[in-house]
Amino acid sequence: MSDFSNELHTQIQYSLIEKLSESERRYRELVDSLREIVFKCDRLGNLNFLNRAWTNTLGYAIADVIGSALGNFIDLDDRHLWSETLEKLQTGVEVCQELRFYHQTGVIVWLELSAQPQSETEFSGSMINISDVYNELRLRKHAEALLKQTNEELEARVEQRNIELIQANQDLKVTLEQLKYTQAQLVQTEKMSSLSQLVAGIAHEINNPVSFIYGNLKSADEYTQNLFSLLDIYQKHYPQSVKAIEELTNLIELDFLRSDFPKLFKSMLMGAERIRDIVLSLRTFSRLDEASMKAVDINEGIDSTIMIIQNRLNSTNQRLQIEVIKEYGSLPLVECYPGHLNQVFLNILVNALDALEDSALKGRWTTKKFNMMDNPRIYIRTQLMEPDQVTISIADNGLGIPEATLKQIFNPFFTTKPVGQGTGMGLAISYQIITQKHGGSLECISQLGVGAEFIIRIPLQQLMSNL
Repeated sequence: MSDFSNELHTQIQYSLIEKLSESERRYRELVDSLREIVFKCDRLGNLNFLNRAWTNTLGYAIADVIGSALGNFIDLDDRHLWSETLEKLQTGVEVCQELRFYHQTGVIVWLELSAQPQSETEFSGSMINISDVYNELRLRKHAEALLKQTNEELEARVEQRNIELIQANQDLKVTLEQLKYTQAQLVQTEKMSSLSQLVAGIAHEINNPVSFIYGNLKSADEYTQNLFSLLDIYQKHYPQSVKAIEELTNLIELDFLRSDFPKLFKSMLMGAERIRDIVLSLRTFSRLDEASMKAVDINEGIDSTIMIIQNRLNSTNQRLQIEVIKEYGSLPLVECYPGHLNQVFLNILVNALDALEDSALKGRWTTKKFNMMDNPRIYIRTQLMEPDQVTISIADNGLGIPEATLKQIFNPFFTTKPVGQGTGMGLAISYQIITQKHGGSLECISQLGVGAEFIIRIPLQQLMSNL
């Protein structure tokens, strides 16, 4: 009976062992069939169990790595993370950490490691391959980076294109302004050239007969005096004249004729001299089309310009007499473009006349509003300020120029006059002539209620760069 019991017990044990072995085999097959890596490690992180997914995922043979430290297969940059994870496991804490592992080929494989302690000496867990997710994420980030870069490049190109278009539009605007300025300047220059030719032609046509009259007046006066002398001799030697002579003498009032005739000749001579002076001024002013640099008398050029505008200085029923006060300094000959400089004088003087007439219309000299007792005046002063520089000042005692207008007074096409009464080019061209052609300066200073003053400074001799 005892032997039978022992044999039965042994059979039961064998049966249980077989069932356990079969169960373990099935468990291992089940674990080996999993896609994720199943592992066990001791407390120090040395591997003591792995399923086939380890080899399928990382390429290492299981037999070659059992007993090795798991950290040996982790990327160097992530080993500090594994150390922290191992410390948590040793304290009984479950962990989940993404780590980079080395494949047998050297390729980096991302694995998500999940582990928990099994006992004080062992822990187990699994590792899931998330490289595809990371690759997809990396590709997505790369695509996003490329898209962002492309957008930034497109935005930069659009911005650059906008800048180029703005610059092109600005350049075009500047070019159009320059063309308008050049066109207006050419028209103005052509007008002044035509004026100079007209003035020169008139001066020439007047000069010939006036010279003839002026040259013959002295001879005529001499002949007249000779005739009067002869008449005196006749009266002396033949005091008793015939009745017809006496009647004619009384009729022509011979005594009055003898006293008035010299005065008549004198007034004719003064008139001829006046015409000759006007012709000389016209000829001086008509040098507008001279292109060459010459040494000229500045004071003479100003006088000739004043002669041109003389009619606007005289009083009429609609305007007051404008007085010109000249303070000419003793100047040497100044090297300049005479015609262009005369044009500057004309533009500034006309501007002063316009200002005075406008001031008169606003009651500058007809009301007590401004408390002024003076008359409309233009002050012209020339002086040698430095050894090599001449200063010409042209001022008026009008109402002055507002500060806002003063800042733009030399800008092309700027004018405060009504449409059709001014082009806004006179002072702009004057500024260019003085600064660019003569290497000088032109400025305007003004005080409201007192007047405005234009100050021209030019060198006595021009540099080669200004020629």
